[in-house]
Amino acid sequence: MMSACGVLCSECPAYFGREKGFEHQQRTVEAWQRIYDLHETADHISCGGCLGPDEKIFHSSIGCKARNCCRNKELNSCAECSFESCPDLEKAQSVWDDVPNFINKISTVEFDNYARPYLGHRERIKNARELFFKRT
Repeated sequence: MMSACGVLCSECPAYFGREKGFEHQQRTVEAWQRIYDLHETADHISCGGCLGPDEKIFHSSIGCKARNCCRNKELNSCAECSFESCPDLEKAQSVWDDVPNFINKISTVEFDNYARPYLGHRERIKNARELFFKRT
């Protein structure tokens, strides 16, 4: 499952985090604090994917303009939008642009678990856009 901006929701540690259990949520909190300096509580580590209803997504995604635009247009992602250049998409994607730099700062296991889902978001949207508009 892909987010509006191209992140692999289905590989994010928060994706259905509550169902994965409190220990998983707590490990994610600790890792995100070390890696991203993100201060959360374990009960916040749960998300059903950014295009879901507000009450089922990670709280920081609620205000994402790219997400809200996709929801308003009933799109599965920004790849389905006819506007190739969009400041809302650019802002949403820029959040993840530094993630590749973490490969030398954290262990391989932590990188795979807590950074890899956020890689390739720009390329993923580009490829999905090409496929979508090729079919339509």
